[in-house]
Amino acid sequence: MEKAAENAVTEYLTTALLQLMKKKPFPQISVKELCEKAGVSRMSFYRHFDTKEEVLRRECTRITDAFIARSGISYRNDPLKDYFITLFTHLYEYRELALLLDRAGLLNIVRTDLERVFLTVYKDIYEEYKCYFISGGIYDVACRWLRNGSRETPEELAEKLSEILEK
Repeated sequence: MEKAAENAVTEYLTTALLQLMKKKPFPQISVKELCEKAGVSRMSFYRHFDTKEEVLRRECTRITDAFIARSGISYRNDPLKDYFITLFTHLYEYRELALLLDRAGLLNIVRTDLERVFLTVYKDIYEEYKCYFISGGIYDVACRWLRNGSRETPEELAEKLSEILEK
């Protein structure tokens, strides 16, 4: 299958799944219903994905990788406050997706993606436990912030985290 066609099928399925998740609980969405909404066959779905969760994982990875490439964000090289402002501004922009994942009990997809980034990008700088410690802390704070309705601005949250980590 041509790459453009593969990308189109993935995009149709992702868009359809997110639309369905806004209307009904994730476990109640069948692959058949998803395929009908996306306008693709079940065979196309299974050619690209094994599960509905994989659709969401791939979308999160795509968003994360594009963000890192575009922003040039670096936990090691950026001042902490600037790093957190950039990161939490990005998370705020995608809060609707994060809340859909949370409602479906799948927000751990974001944790896994953060771990992947830290373990890949910083593997030669930080030891494994430090990567998990940092990514886990960021994930936990992001979850609490999103579940609290993102009351603080990204700048306010970055200020709080910077103060905590500098002490």
